[in-house]
Amino acid sequence: MDENTIKEHAASHGQATVAGDFKTAGRDLTPEAVEQAPGVMKAMPKDLSDSDVTSVEKDGDAYVAVIVYSAGDESIEVASRWEEREGRPRIVDLKVL
Repeated sequence: MDENTIKEHAASHGQATVAGDFKTAGRDLTPEAVEQAPGVMKAMPKDLSDSDVTSVEKDGDAYVAVIVYSAGDESIEVASRWEEREGRPRIVDLKVL
């Protein structure tokens, strides 16, 4: 697992979220992150139109990716903590910045 791998996974996750493909986006979430997702989704603007991975930083054995989700003039930053689980990067923690 490296920064580029996480950036690719985070970008795909963001695109799936914008597209409303929550089945695909949900595959990235661990059970802990699934519990946090409703609160994050509630804070997001309606009718998302874009997502952009603005940063990926190493934090111990994990990486934290910041994704900006936007809808028109509204936007929100979401930090997702990625760790290797079940042989692939998965989100273990989500929070609105």
